[in-house]
Amino acid sequence: MNTNIIIDYLLIFGGIVVWGLLLPKERKVPHTVTEGFAVFGGAFLLASCFINLVPHLFAHGFATPVHHVKIGVAVLVGFLIQLLLEFATHGVEHGHDHCKHNDENEDEDKNTHIHKHLHEHNEKHTHPVVGLLIGLSIHAFMEGMPLVDTDGIVHQSLLYGIILHNIPIAIVLVGLFMNNGYSRLKSVLLLSIFAVMTPLGSLCNIYAVSSNETVQALIMGVVVGILLHVSVSILFDEEHKRLTWWKLALIVIAFTAAYFTPGCPEIYG
Repeated sequence: MNTNIIIDYLLIFGGIVVWGLLLPKERKVPHTVTEGFAVFGGAFLLASCFINLVPHLFAHGFATPVHHVKIGVAVLVGFLIQLLLEFATHGVEHGHDHCKHNDENEDEDKNTHIHKHLHEHNEKHTHPVVGLLIGLSIHAFMEGMPLVDTDGIVHQSLLYGIILHNIPIAIVLVGLFMNNGYSRLKSVLLLSIFAVMTPLGSLCNIYAVSSNETVQALIMGVVVGILLHVSVSILFDEEHKRLTWWKLALIVIAFTAAYFTPGCPEIYG
């Protein structure tokens, strides 16, 4: 394993754990900050899927109709996997928590689906952390599997997308751990479990899974399905769907950044 891959793993790990170290226990992260990270990361993931990851699926000779169908099915499987995972994660992958809290008035504005952001509350809310952490760990493990190609090349667009996507997740997790009464040390340790899962998924794929191109294409297809679900959910979520000029600007910048991010050398050189 070369040094660049190890550095990339450390970037993913550090990009999550740093929030457990930097955020003061009682500080509330401004809503616009987490929303901005979520929108930018979601747009970057969406663009990366179509600009880099999907072309990669067809770059190794998967040109027959049979392989097209297999890859399409893999994408749908990934989409369904993410749907199932959200029963445990309650949408934390979107950069906020969708679970209902005890103080929520269900009769309040029935025509509006209300999402309660942890950092917007003065009250302390608890959350079943074990199930949440398991769901997020599975999500992180799977999206890390195709991070490093069989020839040792890191998919840069996927790497940057994961790092950006993990920022709002880490911020929400810190708030959840603190609101559950966990100490700073325990919160950082729990964050570390989530942070290490993406590198572990990549290592598992490198050393324990067949390097057969068809197998790797199917794995990438599943991950593309997961990322498409997450990115579309972020951009069309009730919390983010009201389009403003700054959100539109973030989306355009994210699309542009994804376009110029190195990716799929088999096609683009």
